[in-house]
Amino acid sequence: MLCELETLVNNNDADAAALQLEALNTCLKSWCESNEQPSSDELIATQAHINAILTQANIHKDDSFKALLKHKKSDKAISAYKST
Repeated sequence: MLCELETLVNNNDADAAALQLEALNTCLKSWCESNEQPSSDELIATQAHINAILTQANIHKDDSFKALLKHKKSDKAISAYKST
């Protein structure tokens, strides 16, 4: 599940990544409540992997925001030019 989440984030598929993150959360809860609970080392490793993926997701989000802002500014500049 982590690999699939990472792939979705790398492909900039935010909607599918959010759904995958919810599914991962449910799976982790079940794992922690099961008879074969994870060790603290397993949980720490899983958390580190999730944090790395979320960091990458935030980078993609920031890049997308910057691109949208640049596009909006370009549209304004084009509109201003056309009005002269």
